[in-house]
Amino acid sequence: MTHYDYLEQYLLTHVSYSKRTVKAYRSDLRQMKMNHVEWSVKSLQTYFDQLIQQYKPATAMRRYHALMALGNELVQAKRLKANPMKQVRPIIHQQIQQCEHHPLEEVIQTIRQINHPTYRLFFELISQTGLRFMEARLLSIEDIQFATLTLLVRHGKGRRLRTVPLGERLAYKLQAFLEGRTTGLVFRSVRGQAINEQQARDMLRQQSLAIRGRSLHPHDLRVSFATYLYHSGNCKLLEIQRLLGHSSSRTTEGYILSQETKLQHIINALSA
Repeated sequence: MTHYDYLEQYLLTHVSYSKRTVKAYRSDLRQMKMNHVEWSVKSLQTYFDQLIQQYKPATAMRRYHALMALGNELVQAKRLKANPMKQVRPIIHQQIQQCEHHPLEEVIQTIRQINHPTYRLFFELISQTGLRFMEARLLSIEDIQFATLTLLVRHGKGRRLRTVPLGERLAYKLQAFLEGRTTGLVFRSVRGQAINEQQARDMLRQQSLAIRGRSLHPHDLRVSFATYLYHSGNCKLLEIQRLLGHSSSRTTEGYILSQETKLQHIINALSA
């Protein structure tokens, strides 16, 4: 079995990746295979040098992080002694974040108007803990410690475990929602399975469009959480990195958006 075959099988059976992530990673593998890229530093470096010339920086950076994660899996499976991606020169795109900012307080108020109690609490949890969509979807009741107001995240990327704090009010809502259940998934369908991924995303999008006229996606909640901690909570970058489960602070930096558009106003004044 080749490395490509192994990774294809891994992606199809790895439950903590969303369908979108699996689709993107499989596309990355197909591109590598088409370009006859080997899992060696020289071959990968040549491949990324070509990517920078052909694609937008965001596309090249996303593929860089995807192959870094897949290379780590090959090491975990003992198919490689070391991840060659760690020696490939990183792709650095210096830019000022001008993305649309969704203030966390407004986001939470929007979420609290979702009628469906399961989806409402599901997105409240993400917006107040910074969990990834799949981390919250696969969260077990056993991993919530109500006595210490913490929860253990078992399904993080790169098989990294982490413990995150839980707000008192949110913990109370979770206890009431569980209605005495002590085992199994926190958020489940009527059949006892994990909630439907697409239905959850659609619920958030439709609610945000109806109330704010702007579409919200689960990832926006993590970005709003990180931005709030940095600007309003005065948290250090390392603290936010650990809460979000990032392996690199560079990834965390990309989550923190400017709350104002002063730079754009200044540039506009110069060009007047």
